[in-house]
Amino acid sequence: MTEPKILCMFSGGVDSTGVLHELLTSEKYKSYSLIIHHIHIWNRENRAMAELSAVKSILNYYKKEATFVFSQSTFDTRGFAVLKSNRFPMDMDVCAFTASQICAARPDVKYVAMGRTKTDVQSGGENFQKRMQRAQAIYKASLSLEQQKPAEYIFPVVDYTKKEIWDFLPTEVRNATWWCRRPIYEENSAKPCGKCITCKEMKTFEDV
Repeated sequence: MTEPKILCMFSGGVDSTGVLHELLTSEKYKSYSLIIHHIHIWNRENRAMAELSAVKSILNYYKKEATFVFSQSTFDTRGFAVLKSNRFPMDMDVCAFTASQICAARPDVKYVAMGRTKTDVQSGGENFQKRMQRAQAIYKASLSLEQQKPAEYIFPVVDYTKKEIWDFLPTEVRNATWWCRRPIYEENSAKPCGKCITCKEMKTFEDV
């Protein structure tokens, strides 16, 4: 019998790293094997390289003591620039569609783990809830023709604030995470812009 899997959609940010840590260390998930998937999301925010660096560092830490399958894909909307569009696909929509395709190919995936936090729920309001509902609708619609029951979305860190996740992560992992929406690149390395919404949020953490 195939061992049931959890698919962890992993960006290298604080939230998804908290999810990964929970999946690898909590007794609740020990009966499942893990597939970790990272999407290289190329858009005008230009975060892909900074996130990839974080992903590599974090996974190098966990693979010393844990076994998992790691896969990657690319979603590129830089070509939208000629359209002079004010918007581009939201990360959670891209993750939802990608997760659906992995689950269609791997029916042994029972759960899809996403990084929603208590901070998101408390501060996001009605708009956040609507975006979450849309993402899950995309996921379900993409699997509507499959014979098997769709894997269920789970949110392993939904009872934690972002600050609480930051505090429970191992120091080496915490220092490797990436959160800035508009990184500044200097000599092949990235630094946070200090001005975007996530940079401002992270500044509230005393030890950042």
